[in-house]
Amino acid sequence: MACGGPTGNSEGNRDLDKGLEAEYKETYTRFEGKPEELEKFLDEHKPSDPAWNTENTDWICVDNSLEDLDRGESDLEKAVEMWIDLLRSGKVVPKRIIEIALDTKCTSGEWMIFRHRREIDEDWKKIAEATVAGKLGYSANVATAYGSVNSKRSNGIGTHLISVHTKSFADEDDVWRIEKELRSMGIDGTLKYKPDIHTWFDIYVGNEFNIRPSIYISQPKK
Repeated sequence: MACGGPTGNSEGNRDLDKGLEAEYKETYTRFEGKPEELEKFLDEHKPSDPAWNTENTDWICVDNSLEDLDRGESDLEKAVEMWIDLLRSGKVVPKRIIEIALDTKCTSGEWMIFRHRREIDEDWKKIAEATVAGKLGYSANVATAYGSVNSKRSNGIGTHLISVHTKSFADEDDVWRIEKELRSMGIDGTLKYKPDIHTWFDIYVGNEFNIRPSIYISQPKK
């Protein structure tokens, strides 16, 4: 995760604690080999196939081989404290959440791509290869067959989420550069971009604050 793991606080809001706890209990199978070894890894870890996933891993992850993944400047602990204060104030609005992210440098986010199980392997392979080659964001991950059923980020039975992570939602040039690259690769359908801080603060569809989880939307050209 871009901002590191959550930190404990004795006065934490119960819903926030549960949201963070669920997020960081998710498990990953990460590609850590050389770029030329990626094809073999992808063949052996297909998101549609539960046979390899004997430990019920939630996600398969690859990293950009050309980028430094260090996120040392971000301060999730401070962001959590500010979020708790905001909850207590009763004035939870989208603008204030974005301000918290900017103040604490917890600005990473993700393009979200939902695919049915019958087409997930092909699209994930494209995105994984492009990520490792340095053409997209700093990392990408896809829900496994197990994770697609058990994650709260699921979008229906038989549907997998691919997340393409960017360094900052505030860097709109980079966000839309990646969107254009995804489109050039043949990734179709509606794409939505969600700040990671919304995930950490449990801002999903139907949240109690009526906040839209995504801040950018890309519609396919007709």
